[in-house]
Amino acid sequence: MKTPIATAAALLALAWLPVAADPVPIDLNAWSKRGPAGNGNWIVAADGSSVLQTVNGDPTFFVSDSDQINTTLRGKIRVETTGDDDLIGFVFGFKGPASTGNDMDFLLFDWKQASQASGGFTAFEGFALSRVQGTITNYTPGFWGRTDSAGFDNLATNYGDTLGWADNVEYDFEILYQTSRIRIDIAGGAFGNGTTVFDVAGNFEAGRFGFYNYSQAQVRYSGLTEQDTPPDPNPVPAPGSLALAGLALMLVARQRTRSQVAVR
Repeated sequence: MKTPIATAAALLALAWLPVAADPVPIDLNAWSKRGPAGNGNWIVAADGSSVLQTVNGDPTFFVSDSDQINTTLRGKIRVETTGDDDLIGFVFGFKGPASTGNDMDFLLFDWKQASQASGGFTAFEGFALSRVQGTITNYTPGFWGRTDSAGFDNLATNYGDTLGWADNVEYDFEILYQTSRIRIDIAGGAFGNGTTVFDVAGNFEAGRFGFYNYSQAQVRYSGLTEQDTPPDPNPVPAPGSLALAGLALMLVARQRTRSQVAVR
């Protein structure tokens, strides 16, 4: 039988453990298109469970109606054509464009099917993670070449001849977006049950989450869910909690001493 002190200590330990919330489905009917008007065409399913982008054009965004931070976003992505090989992906910490302009302010994760040179820059097959902030009208150096340029800071790349997306293959994605960490996993096709593409530490701010296409049409995003995720799975107890823990240990020690005296 546990003593009251042992029970209190156990409850205190449990209080330090994060409580995992269940994933919540997201209705895409509340989302909105951002960026120059002619750059994309986002068609949302009647039930809000998926959206299809149909235009092969310059960068276009489809973003949530509220900010996210310390969350995990999961869903599916599929390119439903064999006619192109360009850029698909996601934005997070999104604060601009505010409407139809080029006032960029977000983090960008993008994925290219095959390497391709254009305008003096090469868009390599695979993944890139970038910080985009500024008014950008020349999309080639940053959005296409994924190079450090005006308003565009490349944070990480993962390029390779086997890392491009495949036509008509549905991939599962999982994005952990926290104040101090971004982790992105892709599953399906050549990525099997799941591959971590990036796991990057830094200082990241709240902002909207969204989908992104550049020069790629017929891209469907579906089954999106959001799950609150604590920023640290093993948080350090606050000083007040440490003091309570110390007091609990002292009480346990005294109880043991009294028990020993009683036995003697």
